[in-house]
Amino acid sequence: MVNHAAKKYGVSFGGGLGKVAGKVFRIGHLGSLTDVMALSGIATTEMAMVDLGFPVALGSGVAAAQEFYHNSAK
Repeated sequence: MVNHAAKKYGVSFGGGLGKVAGKVFRIGHLGSLTDVMALSGIATTEMAMVDLGFPVALGSGVAAAQEFYHNSAK
């Protein structure tokens, strides 16, 4: 997942650390992450997962995040 996203989409995700190494990945943000920035990470994740054969509907995670962000906006 991490390698595929980097090669195809030019997005760097971090691998899991410690006990979750090889099981999860991280969306890096270097201490700054807005809702809109998170949406791009979620969208890239969905596309990479579809590419790799995961049963993910494109836009489902983005839509869920948008709904959450929209309803929790100040």
